Amino acid sequence: MSDRDYLPLSATLVKTLTDKLYEKRKTAALEIEKMVRELIATQNFEQIERICKILSEHFVLSQNGNFRRGGLIGIAALAIACGKEAQRFRQYLVPPVLQCFLDNDPKVRYYACESLYNIAKVLRTVTLSYFNEIFDCLSKLVCDLEPTVKSGAELCDRLLKDIVIETCTQFEVIAFIPLLRERIYVRNAFTRQFIVSWVSLLTSVPEFDMVQYLPEIMDGLFHILGDPNPEIRKSCEILFSEFLTILKSSQVQPEMFEDMTRILIQNCQSSDELIQYTGLHWLREFLNMPKCHQVLLPHSAGLLSAVLPCFSYDDDGRQNILFYFNSLLFLCPKINSILRQLIKHESTKPNDSNIAPSVPDLTITKMVEVLKNQIQSGASASRIIALGWIHHLFDCLQDKMVTHIDVLFPTLFRVLNDSSDEAVLLVLQVFALISTSNRTSTDRNYNDYFTKFIIVLMDLFRTDRALLEARGSFIIRQLCMLLSPEDIYKTLSETLANEPDSNFASIMVKILSSILLTSTELHDLRLKLKNLYSTESADLFVCLYKTWCHNPIALIALCFLSQNYDHACRLVQLFAEIEVTVDFLIEIDKLVQLLESPIFTYLRLALLDVENNQTLIRALCGLLMLLPGKTDAFHILRRRLECVPNFIDKFTSIDKRISNLKLDTNHREGTSDSSKTINFDELQQYYLSVQNKHVEAKKQRYRYAPNTSDG
Repeated sequence: MSDRDYLPLSATLVKTLTDKLYEKRKTAALEIEKMVRELIATQNFEQIERICKILSEHFVLSQNGNFRRGGLIGIAALAIACGKEAQRFRQYLVPPVLQCFLDNDPKVRYYACESLYNIAKVLRTVTLSYFNEIFDCLSKLVCDLEPTVKSGAELCDRLLKDIVIETCTQFEVIAFIPLLRERIYVRNAFTRQFIVSWVSLLTSVPEFDMVQYLPEIMDGLFHILGDPNPEIRKSCEILFSEFLTILKSSQVQPEMFEDMTRILIQNCQSSDELIQYTGLHWLREFLNMPKCHQVLLPHSAGLLSAVLPCFSYDDDGRQNILFYFNSLLFLCPKINSILRQLIKHESTKPNDSNIAPSVPDLTITKMVEVLKNQIQSGASASRIIALGWIHHLFDCLQDKMVTHIDVLFPTLFRVLNDSSDEAVLLVLQVFALISTSNRTSTDRNYNDYFTKFIIVLMDLFRTDRALLEARGSFIIRQLCMLLSPEDIYKTLSETLANEPDSNFASIMVKILSSILLTSTELHDLRLKLKNLYSTESADLFVCLYKTWCHNPIALIALCFLSQNYDHACRLVQLFAEIEVTVDFLIEIDKLVQLLESPIFTYLRLALLDVENNQTLIRALCGLLMLLPGKTDAFHILRRRLECVPNFIDKFTSIDKRISNLKLDTNHREGTSDSSKTINFDELQQYYLSVQNKHVEAKKQRYRYAPNTSDG
């Protein structure tokens, strides 16, 4: 360009303004400031505009670094000289300077910061029209590697914040949010600190109402909260706290809570403990706000997915003290408890066809899926809480949960192998609820799922003998506490009556007999069997008898329990025809021990009535004869029989008809009237047929089977 093109700037001034030395450029800038002041005095705005164009287009935007540095200092001097009139030329002042913010030359970047600072001091409010552009540039310069540039950017930042606070009514937050939403995901620590400081500033000014924009920036703030820099984490943590305080006292649209809940649920599953803690803390606060309940209910599955894994804190090995005490020991149980209360409260509301269901079916389906996954793959503590939730849902929303029974059945059955007794007990409680829900008949205490459960349970015991040995007795006893013991035993008996695996049936009967004769919770059932006063009790005896046939000693114990001593004596005599094994003798040993227990007090007292209980004495003598003479059980039973009054005389002089033990249908076998209806001859034949099956099954097990695969 010729010297004429720079007019009204002289050639000397242009040369000085583009000199390499800062002092000379400063002198030229002062000369420009003086010139512009004179033009302002004469209101020669046209000439000032020309100087602006020259400085911005031919200097600031020049390819020559010295020109850019001179132009920046000159344009700042022009703005200072213009004073209030500088807003007339803002398009020549701010945009060109902003283009130099990202210049390759660090000195140019620094002078750009210095120039913008001086321009902004003059323009003040007018600067806000370029706020987004300035903010974007500063967010990049605050992490500049050149300390002077970074310092200059921070200086501009402080000035810009002052201007925003002074003119808050003119600052358009809504126009700034899209840029903030974009820049908030940067990873640089300095930029993150810059962004947090701005969000904190805007939040502190009530006129900006930043809460309404929180759903748009919340996820980004969570990313910043996870920064490794402790200062940034602390600043962001304080910011979250400020937002929550404002939120509690604000009138917020339900849609906002819904959006924030989704973000919180997602971040609650973060591996960063502070992020997880903050998310859980917010969720708990939301649940404490009644106005949020209807919004949060559809997100119950998400809440569970966020909370349940946290109960197994120790299982994943994390040791952060803050998270352990605040999140695990306080937040998670609190959220879990409030959510359970909320579900229960909603389930008690009256049904109204005109009102949409408070807990939608889709929500329940999602909850069941989350709980199912947690039961299958979650750690021990989380699995137990999930099982507690399944029980809670069946308890509160039985009608809605019926459709999910088939989906949950396999998962729940697998828990019966769990090492935790609490988990197993919860599964049994769930099954108890399922079994008593929506009964199809008024004359039954349980529904079809009860029978299905017993059948599947037997299948599980049959295929997993380790589970049967370790947990079989515990499971059956707990079921008897939760449901009717009579229903349990009748259904088990009916299921086992036709059991093809005779060995398994014998083991099951041994376990069931042991529980029947020893467990406190089966006291009423024992009383019913002891006194067969009604047809119902007689039918129960017959039902058990046919299954107890799989185990001769258990069958003898059942006859002793029901006071059918004549039949017991007959069965003992039939032992002469079966193979007496070590296991068989061990079972007799255990029976003798049981006869000495409080449960059989009435049997021992019956021995005092020698005249009317000869068959009882004979049955006990028969057991005595089967036992080896050196065993403890032999001596215990022998001493007991020696205590029978006039035992020798009475026993030897009894009528021969008793020894024949021939029972007719008119002879009462036992002590109750209902036993007259029991056909013991038929039962004896049934017993013999079952024992024959056992003999055949045993032969099959030991039969040699040649390998024909090679032939």
